[in-house]
Amino acid sequence: MSILATIKDHSGRIYRGIQFLLVLSIAATALGAAGLVRDSSFTSALIVSMVATGLALLVLMYMRSSVVQRLRSAAAAEAEKHHFLAVDAMTGAMTRRYVLEALDERLGTLRSRREASLLLIDLDHFKQLNDTFGHQFGDLALAHLVKAAERVFADGVVGRLGGDEFAVIVPHGNLAVINKDARRLLDVMRAGKSHEGKIVPLSISIGVALAPAHASNTTELMLLADLALYESKAGGRGRVTVFDEEMLSDKRYRRLVERELRAAIYLGELDLHYQPIVDTDRSTFALEGLVRWRHPVRGLISPADFIPIAERSTLIDMLGEWVFRRACADIAHFPGRRISINVSGEQLKRDEIVTMCDRVLRETGRLAAEFIIEITETVATAATPEILKRLEALRGLGFHIALDDFGTGHCGINYLKTLPIDSIKIDRSYISSLAHDQVAQIFVSALAQIARIQHVTIVAEGVETEEEFTLARAAGCNRFQGYFFGRPAPRQKAGALPAADAAALALTA
Repeated sequence: MSILATIKDHSGRIYRGIQFLLVLSIAATALGAAGLVRDSSFTSALIVSMVATGLALLVLMYMRSSVVQRLRSAAAAEAEKHHFLAVDAMTGAMTRRYVLEALDERLGTLRSRREASLLLIDLDHFKQLNDTFGHQFGDLALAHLVKAAERVFADGVVGRLGGDEFAVIVPHGNLAVINKDARRLLDVMRAGKSHEGKIVPLSISIGVALAPAHASNTTELMLLADLALYESKAGGRGRVTVFDEEMLSDKRYRRLVERELRAAIYLGELDLHYQPIVDTDRSTFALEGLVRWRHPVRGLISPADFIPIAERSTLIDMLGEWVFRRACADIAHFPGRRISINVSGEQLKRDEIVTMCDRVLRETGRLAAEFIIEITETVATAATPEILKRLEALRGLGFHIALDDFGTGHCGINYLKTLPIDSIKIDRSYISSLAHDQVAQIFVSALAQIARIQHVTIVAEGVETEEEFTLARAAGCNRFQGYFFGRPAPRQKAGALPAADAAALALTA
């Protein structure tokens, strides 16, 4: 019920009572004035009139006081409702709706544009924080970010856009000051938040867009700041990036590639080329399937150019399914051998990877044991408990899991104890250095010894000469891959390679 309806309902009876008292007062006064009563009765009528009028005045005063009180209560309730809608209860930042309204108001009208800066902020690795330290600490980290931003940008407005995404509206366009303050905020977050007696360092990524220099309306400014934020994340996180026109060109290019790649999948412009993985006797144990895109206009496009773009959207799932279906179709042409396929870290972030592989296997009638799934060392080091569960699920279906590019990142020996892997592919930088680098020799030999204990196969990547093959085999590598044994080739050419023993294939990883 509205405040007016409440007041009306509350005041109706009082209003009718006042009417009665006033009518009584007027009637008594009229009777006395008309001389229709005796002197004593006139006096009584006058007294009745005065009493009725007084009571009416008192009731009116009460009514006024009651209405004022109810209006104050309504105003307080309205203010509380406004606060609830405008302020995020958990972090104390403005809500998305109100921060967008504040940005609209700050930018001004078409005739009168005002300077402003928009900073979009993400708390890096927020999901891992929740998984590692609990959701309560995650909430505290978000609130800590808001308080720090309010201190650093004292003249700005801090809002929560959703999840771990925040916005700061600064009422000026002084880029030097904004960069300085943004770096102060990065430092404050790096200093960390206390948790159970320990300091947990925090990291944020920031994207900045200026108005009217970059855009003059809320929608465009949000888009450009988001592009800058993405660049901060792609550049390694924990940094601030100001929008640049080249980012817009890159976005247009990404959209073009996404659109054409989607069409290429449907139109059959993609192909799988196969590179052999051989045993110590040089017989082919498996083949790695490498996707190729032959564009009708631009010719052969490198996977390095289109896979990162596909990974920025769910297009990587469509591409991944195409690769696996093609491998399932081609495996019959390679009797006694496995096919190794690469799986993106983005695919492993979703349960669809497991359901897709299971579905395709059933539809094609193939066995998971005929395939090896390769993940990069970077994916392994950033693996969350959910990703590890998906890898275990894929392994449970019968797939073999290979850790690719080992030695290029920060994947220590301890990871080998916990990761669900069957083989390790040593990066070619170590294999090419075996002849002259003692560190590479020790690294490969030590890894081979650990692998034997863990019952894990070691694959030497990038073998290009007889000497490298001999040295890698002497260091303890079990299998080998590189141009020395064969370059990636279409299925028809790769199928002519000598096969490994079928019985050995059934018993080894």
